Amino acid sequence: MDKTLTIDQAKHQTQAVTQQIIDLVPSDFVALSKVRPKGILLACSPTSLTWSGGATLTVQSDPDFTKILTDIQTAFTADPAYTTIMDTDYYGDPVLTIHDKAGSQWIVSPMTRGATLDVMSSSPCFLTPDGIQPSDTY
Repeated sequence: MDKTLTIDQAKHQTQAVTQQIIDLVPSDFVALSKVRPKGILLACSPTSLTWSGGATLTVQSDPDFTKILTDIQTAFTADPAYTTIMDTDYYGDPVLTIHDKAGSQWIVSPMTRGATLDVMSSSPCFLTPDGIQPSDTY
């Protein structure tokens, strides 16, 4: 846990990488892109939280999700600050998980029978600010 990380920094850093992921999806396949402006705070420990948010891309033109996720994986693997894991879900659809050295995580996968590409994210843990508690939106 980074004791100097603020809630605003955690949110901003996590959303910046989410946007980076979105920007790697070819625009030909994106009908609509929506980054959720607020996330939810989840407990890491009794004294720390993580900011959890995400984005949804409504897709068009029947994209090859495996290729899109492989291209995103390639871009992040080229940066030593990140590690990636490509897997498949219960239905055989690709799921890409991206981690950074600070403890953030992004999970990228098609949802709703391939109608959307979802990015779920969580920040590194940070000390719980006064007046804030798990399950608060921020």
